[in-house]
Amino acid sequence: MREKKLYKGEEKCWWKETAASEFVKRDLNDAKRCDIMVVFMPILSAGACMELFYAKSKGKKIIVLSNIERLSPWIIYHSDSIVKKEKELEEKLRGFI
Repeated sequence: MREKKLYKGEEKCWWKETAASEFVKRDLNDAKRCDIMVVFMPILSAGACMELFYAKSKGKKIIVLSNIERLSPWIIYHSDSIVKKEKELEEKLRGFI
C-alpha cells in the first residue's frame, strides 16, 4: 500500500524520476512475490488495473479497497473481494490467512 501515502500528498511523486521500465518491473515483481494483493483504488488507475490483472493471472488472491460506486466489470471479475473500508479489509485479510 505504498501508493496510499502518495494519494495523501505526503511524499513527492518519485515515479516521475524513475524509468517506466523500472517502475513496471518493480510492480510486477511485487505481484509475483505476494500471495494476496491488496489494490488500493480511491480513483480509477490504469496501473492498479494492470497490476490486478497480472497478479490474478499468476493465481494470486485479490482484494480491492475502493469507494468507487461503479467499478468496471473487469475489476469485479478479477477480484476475490471488494471492500469499501479499511476495517473490512482487515476482516477479509484474516479470512484469507
